[in-house]
Amino acid sequence: MTTPTIEHSDRRTLIGLSPQVSRSSIDFQLLLGQGVKKAQDLGTEFSLDCEKLLALRTRMEEGRFHLAVLGQFKRGKSTLLNSFLGQPLLPTSVVPLTAIPTFLEYGPKLHVRVRFQDERPAKEFSGKSLDELMSVLQGFVTEEGNPRNCLGVLQVEVQHPADILQHGVVLIDTPGIGSTFTHNTEATLNFLPQCDAALFVVSADPPLTEVEARFLNEVQQRVSRLFFIFNKMDYLNEQEKEAALGFFRKVLAEKTQGGDQHPIFCVSARRALDAKLFDDQNLWAQSGLEGVEDHLMGFLVSEKTRALREALGKKVSDVLEEVVMRLRLSIRSLQIPLHDLEERLKVFEKELKNAEQQRVTAQDLLTGDRKRTLVRLEEAAEALREKSISHLEQVVEASFSAMEDGEFQEASVLDALAEEVTSFFQSSAEGVSTGFGRHVTETLKPHQERADELIKNIRKAAAELFDIPYHAPESAEAFEIKRRPYWVLRKRVPTLPIVIPEEALDKLLPASLRKGRLKKRLSRQIEALVRHNVENLRWATLQNLNDAFHRFGTILDQRFEETISATHGAIQAAYTKRKEHSEAIVDDVVRFEGAATELAAIAQEIHEAT
Repeated sequence: MTTPTIEHSDRRTLIGLSPQVSRSSIDFQLLLGQGVKKAQDLGTEFSLDCEKLLALRTRMEEGRFHLAVLGQFKRGKSTLLNSFLGQPLLPTSVVPLTAIPTFLEYGPKLHVRVRFQDERPAKEFSGKSLDELMSVLQGFVTEEGNPRNCLGVLQVEVQHPADILQHGVVLIDTPGIGSTFTHNTEATLNFLPQCDAALFVVSADPPLTEVEARFLNEVQQRVSRLFFIFNKMDYLNEQEKEAALGFFRKVLAEKTQGGDQHPIFCVSARRALDAKLFDDQNLWAQSGLEGVEDHLMGFLVSEKTRALREALGKKVSDVLEEVVMRLRLSIRSLQIPLHDLEERLKVFEKELKNAEQQRVTAQDLLTGDRKRTLVRLEEAAEALREKSISHLEQVVEASFSAMEDGEFQEASVLDALAEEVTSFFQSSAEGVSTGFGRHVTETLKPHQERADELIKNIRKAAAELFDIPYHAPESAEAFEIKRRPYWVLRKRVPTLPIVIPEEALDKLLPASLRKGRLKKRLSRQIEALVRHNVENLRWATLQNLNDAFHRFGTILDQRFEETISATHGAIQAAYTKRKEHSEAIVDDVVRFEGAATELAAIAQEIHEAT
């Protein structure tokens, strides 16, 4: 099955893309290209700066934007995404389906990658038919194929050649909220920090439930860009459509915090998919998806690009200013009398020795904060053990209360425990990761400031000694969640070597004794589950914390070494040429002066443009 393409006569006109926004992006790319070329012309001494500029240009060119599709189950989220793709690839049904976040990104051919919560390698599926890939997704992302995520899937990534995906957007199908599967709602809430914007799908039956209103208020606290999709409008006539839309706006205003201020699009995802499948232009226009696509394209191309351009513009300016400073150091070192240069070089090398002592002290302080953070993790793990045992014991008691007298079904209690372990520990994992992420950020902030001050002092010492301006670079965030824990849902815990299975022996005993033995067995089960899962969470968080502190320390050392190498290297190279009475000194001064002037002008233009 092929995906038909619906042509647009003038995409820029349709999406409302401002020529000024487009021109700004082009200007930024051109200026960045000029900066790269000038830095490359300076030779191998500036190769690291060229690498940084090229990496920033690549980030600009490949900017990814996460756009999640959210909403209650049975609202048509997967059908909406299928209509964007032009193929019924994602599973759809009248029962709650999507259990795993599914990422749709651009690729020239259909390709599916399944990532797992533990260290298992991802599974890749390519070169298969549409039906085969549909079956693959059915087995991994649905409650039917992967109940309670028993396969331990973290996320599924689908590459697809759809037009809308070619502009850097990644569409994300999320688990539906409000179904009987409470872990789906929690999984979606936990996923929201990864989203840059969201399409919130509702429909007229009813337009907004209490569950959706509560969820929407949570969404608004975590996602700043929100668009509403009022789906299934093909079931209503014009009068009913106006009434439903008016009621929806009223409910939004009453039950949410500013929800009625976001764009609302009336669509029929079913008609839109049929329009793509049969290449029916009239049906496509009637579906309302054309307006959604155009609005999103305009948003993605203009606002997304502007935000990314502003962020990268500052980093590009930093790199260019660094190059300009080194050029000016070289120029000044080539111009002042040799004896004067030797004296200034000695003073600067003393400054570098002092800076090295401060760097060692800074690393010692960082090591101390890492140890204190790990102690805090052990305390959090112990508190979670106590909390989880109490919580799971309540689940067992509730299961017993729901049983009839004498009917003690161990399997049903274990099922209840398994489901609760998934939701409880998934929520706990998100809380622990978020809490320690925040703690690490706060802990590392003074270290960042101390490192910035140290690097600034080195640059400032060089600048003051050689009478040139200096520029302080920015710092980067350190904490990143890379490892995610997986959950043990059921763990068999024998007591003593047994000849007859306990369950078989129980059948021979009175009901009161059976209940007591079962409770003891379940108590051991809970202890084993808690011990295993808390340790799993503790270990994953421990690795994240160690990675964060190690990466942060490495980055600080690297920045320190780069600063010394850049400043001292420029002065030392000029001193060597002076000692050797190089004939190229005059040419170097002229060349460096021209490059410094041009790069400073480019940095200024980028600063003004972004």
